[in-house]
Amino acid sequence: MRIRLVIILVFLGHLITPGAVMAQNSIDYPEYVIREGDSLGYLADLFDVPVSEIISFNNIANPDLISPGQTIRIPGLDGISGTLEIVTPRLGEHYSFLPIKYMTEEVSINRINRLISPTQVYPGTELIIPLESTSEPLIPIGVVALQQTGLESVMKAGKTPYLLSLLNHVETINHLFEGSIIFSFSSQDLKPINLFAPSITEVTLQPLPLVQGGTEVVHVKSVTPIKLNGYLGDQALSFFSESPGEYYSLQGIHALAQPGLVNFSLTALFEDGNSRTYTQQVLLIPGIFDEDPPLIVDPKLIDPSVTEPENELVLSLVSNKNPSMYWSEIFSSPAVYQEYTSLFGTRRWYNDDPEVRFHSGVDFGGGLTLPIYSPAPGVVVFAGPLVVRGNTVFIDHGWGVFSVFFHQDTLNVKVGDIVETGQVIGTVGNTGRVNGAGDYYGAGAHLHWELWVNDVQANPLDWLLREFP
Repeated sequence: MRIRLVIILVFLGHLITPGAVMAQNSIDYPEYVIREGDSLGYLADLFDVPVSEIISFNNIANPDLISPGQTIRIPGLDGISGTLEIVTPRLGEHYSFLPIKYMTEEVSINRINRLISPTQVYPGTELIIPLESTSEPLIPIGVVALQQTGLESVMKAGKTPYLLSLLNHVETINHLFEGSIIFSFSSQDLKPINLFAPSITEVTLQPLPLVQGGTEVVHVKSVTPIKLNGYLGDQALSFFSESPGEYYSLQGIHALAQPGLVNFSLTALFEDGNSRTYTQQVLLIPGIFDEDPPLIVDPKLIDPSVTEPENELVLSLVSNKNPSMYWSEIFSSPAVYQEYTSLFGTRRWYNDDPEVRFHSGVDFGGGLTLPIYSPAPGVVVFAGPLVVRGNTVFIDHGWGVFSVFFHQDTLNVKVGDIVETGQVIGTVGNTGRVNGAGDYYGAGAHLHWELWVNDVQANPLDWLLREFP
């Protein structure tokens, strides 16, 4: 026991300076570094303290002049030290791992986040964690296997048992039972294990949390070839690969999906014929959407006898999964003018129908006959007139991703054409179901761009802001 105490004191000694010892006589308060877009109102809600207390506690002369990078102290959290960071648990991470990973106290995490139960924490849950500026999060380096002691696991990892017992919050390393995760400092000699699916090198689901209308990327790495299938909610995932041992699945999140917990499952079939299924619930949050006033259209154009056959045609087109990925960089805007007249997900009502619907794409302002550009390489799989959508073009970009353009005046491509980024595929029009199209020549003309990702419409603007996958 004396040897263990000496090792712990030596380990802690290099972290404690004379100044730190003296500082223990004063009350600690955590710090927060202001991020882009933060306001004092947001911080007051985040930390559940009045704005006036933040202002007075930090002697802020002008609340309107706070800026990114500025450090402030947070009142009401006395006794907690470090810098407060907003983190999101990843796949495979559970509440019990967080105090170990971030080398902090469970009581501090609960207090800052006002947690009542660990069942409130899932992948995608945003949490505030106090971090010491000199410390990096620990990484999971191993798991205690069947008929293996914690000490045997530690020796296999090549780390000092006393240090690891301290880091993993146990009296002795042999107190770790079968299935326990062992955390340690990050180093070039150690690679983190995959907590979600230990038999696979890496599994990520990004971004987290899921958001209505967003695009999710499932990325899997494996040392040996595997066959994959899975589900995100009720949606079956489609996996594609361009290099051995690396797999991707892209999935749109429905704009009207119910916020809350969503089941994510992944099944891997290995070369030896064995298969394993891994599951975890992840968090889905609401998107931020506008509401349109009721739109007045020809009643025939919202009649199910007209809309349903056309919807079935659309689904038959986008359900074809091309294993080739034609794009290799961020998408480009298909419009001449970057003026949005209606955004994706906007809640809509037609005539006197009470059913809530949503705008399935992005509308760009612009007059009749302006050119429409292909946002990325692909193959034209439909080009022709539809009753509701008007003159329409579908471009298959591969991997279950399709661009669709409604209401065109003219079509410059035909089925089977291979198109490149920036190629003119048609011109802007007002054909099909367009609000006010009959008021005068060219009234209501606009470019409607819709993006389908594995059978679900997703926000196209996301694809203009980042490169997928």
